Amino acid sequence: MRKSVLFLLGVLYLVSVVVVTFFGIQARMDQFKVYISHLEITNYQGTFDLGGQKVKYASITKKTESVSFCVETRIEPSNATNKKLEYVLFKPNGELLDSSGIVVTSDGIVEFHETKDVILKIKTTDGSALQESIMIFCSQ
Repeated sequence: MRKSVLFLLGVLYLVSVVVVTFFGIQARMDQFKVYISHLEITNYQGTFDLGGQKVKYASITKKTESVSFCVETRIEPSNATNKKLEYVLFKPNGELLDSSGIVVTSDGIVEFHETKDVILKIKTTDGSALQESIMIFCSQ
Protein backbone atom coordinates (compact mmCIF):
# COMPACT_ATOMS: atom_id res chain seq x y z
CA MET A 1 0.00 0.00 0.00
CA ARG A 2 2.74 2.45 0.93
CA LYS A 3 4.70 1.75 -2.24
CA SER A 4 1.66 2.45 -4.41
CA VAL A 5 1.01 5.78 -2.64
CA LEU A 6 4.62 6.83 -3.09
CA PHE A 7 4.50 5.72 -6.72
CA LEU A 8 1.26 7.68 -7.27
CA LEU A 9 2.75 10.82 -5.67
CA GLY A 10 5.83 10.50 -7.88
CA VAL A 11 3.69 10.18 -11.00
CA LEU A 12 1.57 13.20 -9.98
CA TYR A 13 4.76 15.22 -9.40
CA LEU A 14 6.11 14.34 -12.83
CA VAL A 15 2.79 15.12 -14.50
CA SER A 16 2.62 18.51 -12.75
CA VAL A 17 6.17 19.35 -13.87
CA VAL A 18 5.27 18.46 -17.47
CA VAL A 19 2.01 20.47 -17.34
CA VAL A 20 3.70 23.56 -15.89
CA THR A 21 6.53 23.32 -18.42
CA PHE A 22 4.15 22.77 -21.34
CA PHE A 23 1.71 25.58 -20.52
CA GLY A 24 4.48 27.95 -19.44
CA ILE A 25 2.97 29.30 -16.27
CA GLN A 26 5.34 32.22 -15.72
CA ALA A 27 5.17 35.67 -14.20
CA ARG A 28 5.03 38.44 -16.81
CA MET A 29 7.75 40.97 -16.08
CA ASP A 30 5.77 43.90 -17.50
CA GLN A 31 3.38 43.71 -14.57
CA PHE A 32 6.25 44.68 -12.28
CA LYS A 33 7.26 47.85 -14.19
CA VAL A 34 7.01 51.15 -12.34
CA TYR A 35 6.14 53.94 -14.78
CA ILE A 36 7.02 57.62 -14.44
CA SER A 37 3.96 59.48 -13.20
CA HIS A 38 5.41 63.01 -13.03
CA LEU A 39 8.09 64.83 -15.05
CA GLU A 40 9.17 68.35 -14.15
CA ILE A 41 11.88 70.78 -15.26
CA THR A 42 13.33 72.36 -12.11
CA ASN A 43 15.87 74.96 -13.27
CA TYR A 44 13.91 77.46 -15.30
CA GLN A 45 13.89 81.23 -14.76
CA GLY A 46 10.21 81.92 -15.29
CA THR A 47 7.16 81.40 -17.45
CA PHE A 48 5.42 83.45 -20.11
CA ASP A 49 1.99 83.15 -21.68
CA LEU A 50 1.93 81.88 -25.26
CA GLY A 51 -1.57 81.54 -26.63
CA GLY A 52 -3.08 80.70 -23.27
CA GLN A 53 -0.36 78.20 -22.42
CA LYS A 54 2.34 78.78 -19.79
CA VAL A 55 5.79 78.21 -21.29
CA LYS A 56 8.88 77.76 -19.11
CA TYR A 57 11.99 79.62 -20.21
CA ALA A 58 15.65 80.08 -19.41
CA SER A 59 18.04 82.69 -20.73
CA ILE A 60 21.79 82.38 -21.20
CA THR A 61 24.45 84.68 -22.60
CA LYS A 62 27.06 83.43 -25.03
CA LYS A 63 30.27 85.25 -24.13
CA THR A 64 32.73 82.68 -25.47
CA GLU A 65 32.83 80.47 -28.54
CA SER A 66 30.34 78.09 -26.94
CA VAL A 67 28.11 77.98 -23.89
CA SER A 68 26.06 75.19 -22.38
CA PHE A 69 22.87 74.94 -20.37
CA CYS A 70 22.13 71.86 -18.27
CA VAL A 71 18.42 71.09 -17.96
CA GLU A 72 17.61 69.64 -14.55
CA THR A 73 14.57 67.40 -14.27
CA ARG A 74 12.72 65.66 -11.48
CA ILE A 75 10.77 62.48 -12.03
CA GLU A 76 8.38 60.67 -9.75
CA PRO A 77 8.32 58.04 -8.44
CA SER A 78 12.00 57.80 -7.71
CA ASN A 79 11.89 54.01 -8.11
CA ALA A 80 10.67 54.11 -11.73
CA THR A 81 11.91 51.16 -13.74
CA ASN A 82 13.02 53.17 -16.79
CA LYS A 83 14.23 56.69 -15.94
CA LYS A 84 15.68 57.41 -19.38
CA LEU A 85 14.54 60.64 -21.03
CA GLU A 86 14.66 61.72 -24.67
CA TYR A 87 15.74 65.28 -25.54
CA VAL A 88 14.70 66.88 -28.86
CA LEU A 89 15.46 70.44 -30.05
CA PHE A 90 12.96 72.53 -32.00
CA LYS A 91 12.97 75.99 -33.56
CA PRO A 92 10.67 78.57 -31.91
CA ASN A 93 8.15 78.05 -34.74
CA GLY A 94 7.87 74.33 -33.87
CA GLU A 95 10.01 72.88 -36.67
CA LEU A 96 12.61 70.26 -35.80
CA LEU A 97 16.03 71.87 -35.36
CA ASP A 98 18.58 70.43 -37.76
CA SER A 99 21.39 72.88 -37.04
CA SER A 100 24.80 71.56 -36.10
CA GLY A 101 25.42 74.78 -34.15
CA ILE A 102 23.35 73.54 -31.22
CA VAL A 103 23.68 70.06 -29.75
CA VAL A 104 21.82 68.33 -26.93
CA THR A 105 23.41 65.38 -25.13
CA SER A 106 21.63 62.38 -23.63
CA ASP A 107 22.17 63.98 -20.19
CA GLY A 108 20.14 67.10 -21.06
CA ILE A 109 23.07 69.45 -21.66
CA VAL A 110 22.40 71.88 -24.50
CA GLU A 111 25.61 73.19 -26.08
CA PHE A 112 25.28 76.43 -28.04
CA HIS A 113 27.99 77.09 -30.64
CA GLU A 114 25.87 79.81 -32.23
CA THR A 115 23.38 82.32 -30.88
CA LYS A 116 19.86 81.01 -31.42
CA ASP A 117 16.65 80.51 -29.46
CA VAL A 118 15.40 76.92 -29.16
CA ILE A 119 12.66 74.85 -27.59
CA LEU A 120 13.81 71.72 -25.82
CA LYS A 121 11.20 68.97 -25.47
CA ILE A 122 11.86 66.27 -22.91
CA LYS A 123 9.93 63.01 -23.27
CA THR A 124 9.79 59.87 -21.17
CA THR A 125 10.77 56.61 -22.88
CA ASP A 126 9.04 54.18 -20.51
CA GLY A 127 5.66 54.27 -22.25
CA SER A 128 4.03 56.78 -19.91
CA ALA A 129 4.01 59.42 -22.73
CA LEU A 130 4.86 62.37 -20.46
CA GLN A 131 6.67 65.41 -21.81
CA GLU A 132 7.85 68.85 -20.72
CA SER A 133 9.18 71.78 -22.75
CA ILE A 134 11.46 74.71 -22.04
CA MET A 135 12.31 77.68 -24.27
CA ILE A 136 16.00 78.57 -24.09
CA PHE A 137 16.97 82.07 -25.18
CA CYS A 138 20.65 82.37 -26.13
CA SER A 139 21.89 85.92 -26.65
CA GLN A 140 25.32 87.44 -27.15
